[in-house]
Amino acid sequence: MRDAAILLLNLGGPVNLGQVEPFLGELFGDRELIRLPGPAWLQPPFARLIARLRAPGARGRYAEIGGGSPLLRESAYQAAALRSALRAAGRQEAVKLCFRYAGPRAAGLLKALKGDGIRKLVPVTLYPHDCRATTGSSLRELAVEATRAGMELLPGVNHYATDPDYLDALERPLRAALAELPGATVIFSAHSLPVRQIEAGDPYEREIRATREALIARIGEIPGGYIQAYQSRTGPVRWLEPPLKGVLESMGGRDVIVVPMSFVSEHIETLHELDIEYRHVADQAGIRTYRRIPAPGTDPAYIRCLTRRVLEILP
Repeated sequence: MRDAAILLLNLGGPVNLGQVEPFLGELFGDRELIRLPGPAWLQPPFARLIARLRAPGARGRYAEIGGGSPLLRESAYQAAALRSALRAAGRQEAVKLCFRYAGPRAAGLLKALKGDGIRKLVPVTLYPHDCRATTGSSLRELAVEATRAGMELLPGVNHYATDPDYLDALERPLRAALAELPGATVIFSAHSLPVRQIEAGDPYEREIRATREALIARIGEIPGGYIQAYQSRTGPVRWLEPPLKGVLESMGGRDVIVVPMSFVSEHIETLHELDIEYRHVADQAGIRTYRRIPAPGTDPAYIRCLTRRVLEILP
């Protein structure tokens, strides 16, 4: 389909420190992601206030990982790898990034694509687990902008929690870490979600559990055992538990391997939250060895997952 484009959907991030506050404003302004107290019309001004208050601390964290988020660069590598694989399979569709809270945003991207003769859009999520706050929010924004642009939004790739190639991309580095630390406890860490969203029917927790159980079935029982934990909580609501901080604080004297199972790219929540903040927690708790396996990135197995699933849905 030469008149179609494949859009890789992700959160996005500030590429420099000057973009941090606007990025936070977009993030906290999305009611699908974070439902602030009060009516919907109050969320935008509250979001701007929260962004202004949180920006100094956030800028400090981004400064510690190089002065901005690497997510745009990481996602561009993934898009290039997918594009190459599709060309090798004889497909000529454009492959573009479409972010939810930072450029390239849907409105501007679709305008440019329409000018290039693109009329059909195939969304492909870079969130492995189905979730209304991530994939759902991105798809809703894309649907609105597609309608405005007079473009057709086709069925896409919305999740792949137990895809064998996605699991391969997680299993291989985990096995390598276990070979070095055979007695370690494996901690699966996923981005948390407010419990009320799960109670409202969001499939996210179920999908996280499916990935975890599939990986455990592949690797088998280990001496240190497995634990599920959640990170990246914010706000005074009840979140999925147990929190990663509390789990690490109970692991003194042991080796741990952290698997960032809901992230496919390195960004602030892996490079700072896991590698700096929680490594400090581990050191304070007396954990003997703290090991964090990398996100899939452009691991050939992960690119195979995306390629195969895209080829399955293209005419």
